[in-house]
Amino acid sequence: MEYGVYKFSRKEKVYIVLQWIGICCLIAFFFYRSVWAFIILMPFIILYFKWKKREAVKKRKWELTMAFREAVVIVAGNLQAGNSVENAFRKTYEDLARLYGNRADIAREFQMIQRGLDSNMILEGLLTDFGKRSNVGDIGDFADIFAVAKRSGGNLREIISDTAEAISEKTEIKRELRILISEKQFEQKIMCVIPFFILAYIGLTSPGYFDSLYHNLSGIGIMTACLVCYVAALLWGMKITAIEL
Repeated sequence: MEYGVYKFSRKEKVYIVLQWIGICCLIAFFFYRSVWAFIILMPFIILYFKWKKREAVKKRKWELTMAFREAVVIVAGNLQAGNSVENAFRKTYEDLARLYGNRADIAREFQMIQRGLDSNMILEGLLTDFGKRSNVGDIGDFADIFAVAKRSGGNLREIISDTAEAISEKTEIKRELRILISEKQFEQKIMCVIPFFILAYIGLTSPGYFDSLYHNLSGIGIMTACLVCYVAALLWGMKITAIEL
């Protein structure tokens, strides 16, 4: 599985198309009062799909990071119970399948590790491959530490236990930061819809108030400038809150 590539399901595609239609309807109505504006905006759905795909990749990697934290803790627990390293990873798949379901990314990855071990493949090679494909820092770091410890003949139980604790603490800090960022992102979303509520309120309470801004060149120019400023502010806000953890 390549985690840098995301394929939308049919349901997700339909949902994204409906989202974009809704966005185009809002812009066409509030900024132009024109069906032509809707038609002109619709092709930009390609850019919207690309953006949604990037967001989906980020979300998938974050979920994998959180699940990997649990996986490493389970591996450490299996080692403490007296299992060999290979058997600890084999049993971890069973625990992850019960915890997340056997179709979850983390469960499928550990199933691949289990099958690789059954085919006499080297564990550190399987972990390194997982780290490269996922492009998740914690997974790559764990694979590197494991490979070095295996080659140097270190105490794998102790090393994995310490690494599991370190990854758990690091991920918990990331989770708390993500919660704070999510709160700011939610505030930004609220601020983004407020202008539309204001326009709707004025339009309902003072019919005809904005008529001079529609269906003429000067009005179209003014509303286009407002739209550009709105989109620029939206993108700027997204950039500020899009902090890589």
